[in-house]
Amino acid sequence: MAAKNQDIVDVLKTIPIFLDLKPFNLARLATAASIIDIEPGTQLITEGDPLDFTYILLEGEMTVYSFVPSRGNVVTSHLGPLDVCGWSALTPVVRVRTGTVVADNYVHLLRLDSRILIPLCEEDHDIGFCLYKRISNVAARTFLTTRIQLMNLIVKDTPGSEKE
Repeated sequence: MAAKNQDIVDVLKTIPIFLDLKPFNLARLATAASIIDIEPGTQLITEGDPLDFTYILLEGEMTVYSFVPSRGNVVTSHLGPLDVCGWSALTPVVRVRTGTVVADNYVHLLRLDSRILIPLCEEDHDIGFCLYKRISNVAARTFLTTRIQLMNLIVKDTPGSEKE
């Protein structure tokens, strides 16, 4: 069952990235949001799928995987409460999902519909600045952690790199 608009506004008030927004901004942001719950093992996002939603974890933990040829799916990060996933849905250059996200346990999420949210951010610059400032940090962290994971794979594959 979908949460009522005021319930979503109350949830938005608890998320640090939205603390600077005024009540009317939060009410507008709530029009793009819903609350969902998923079961352990559910694949929320699949690498290569079209973009649709961005998520903020409210409760639970998730694992992010990226496909690496000859290796299969490789864990690139673990997510917990207040982490953002599916941020690529808010970027104009990225056209498909860049990773796969699976629930490790019961997960409670705020789901933001990019088809509503992107125009809203363009129209309401307070919401846009608040959100995209956070998304730029999430993207940078994602690229850094993915790079570290891929470098570790390269080192493991290098002859003589394993300790005997």
